Amino acid sequence: MPAKHLLFLRPALFGLAIAQAGAAWSQPATAVASRPAETVEAREVDFNADTLEYDTNSEIVTARGSVAMVTEGNRLRADEVTWNRKTGQVLAKGNVAIVNPGGDTAYGDTIELTDTLKDGMISNLLIVLADGGRLAAVKGTRVNGVSKLERAVYSPCKIEDEDGCPKDPSWKLSAQSVIHDPATNRISYKNARLDVFGVPILALPGFSHPANGEGGSGILVPDLRFSRNNGVEVTIPYYLRIGPNRDLTIAPHIFSDAPPMLESTYRALTSDGAYRVTGYATYSTRQPTGTVGGTREQDFRGYIEG
Repeated sequence: MPAKHLLFLRPALFGLAIAQAGAAWSQPATAVASRPAETVEAREVDFNADTLEYDTNSEIVTARGSVAMVTEGNRLRADEVTWNRKTGQVLAKGNVAIVNPGGDTAYGDTIELTDTLKDGMISNLLIVLADGGRLAAVKGTRVNGVSKLERAVYSPCKIEDEDGCPKDPSWKLSAQSVIHDPATNRISYKNARLDVFGVPILALPGFSHPANGEGGSGILVPDLRFSRNNGVEVTIPYYLRIGPNRDLTIAPHIFSDAPPMLESTYRALTSDGAYRVTGYATYSTRQPTGTVGGTREQDFRGYIEG
């Protein structure tokens, strides 16, 4: 008996070939799963395993030993896979890993999927993103390619040392739930916090960032200060990514004892070099130049530095 058995399924022209104990047989086309024809005809599914079993009555395929399943650019590998062709359910167990067309890899103890390998549920989940970032969660679900993780942690740092042993990343984001949407290239958090060397540092409600580690437009972490002249100062910067070599940061400064001020910084990297321009603007009371005492005036004031 060959070391490997290959099952190749073209649902539109259904053919099933299994070499097992020297016997070969095929299943007629009428055994195609009873789901919408347009869904079935558009998909091909490849199976590769040490042993393969097919129940013609229940239309359940069971593969064991170094199982590989490929369809629509999604790749699944596991120790055991059970595929119910009637319901489209795929249940994978043991050393499970699934790779999407974008290169992101999901690992789990057990994975329950549809036979497109796009949607499903995973327990004890670890997602290694194509850029090296990692998402871990107690449980995760994926619908239309969007992953929602419960009690999740994200970190771009390595989770193994040089010897391959597990280690805590130097910093991580912990959250009640995390949503990873490859279509928008965004990771969004609910009730998140920043931990550095295991110590909670900062709460980040409503926080999100690009999934590939590149800069993205959005609100940055607010800044809170206090001074004798201006009182309490709150700064809420907004970062705008204009292009891969240009960006703009707009930061309103709100004071308890002074009028507000707007700060903006433009940065660019060109073939001639890098430059940065920062401007400030406010509308506040000022003392006319060259006078002592007298009437103070409300006026617009601006300042630019490069």
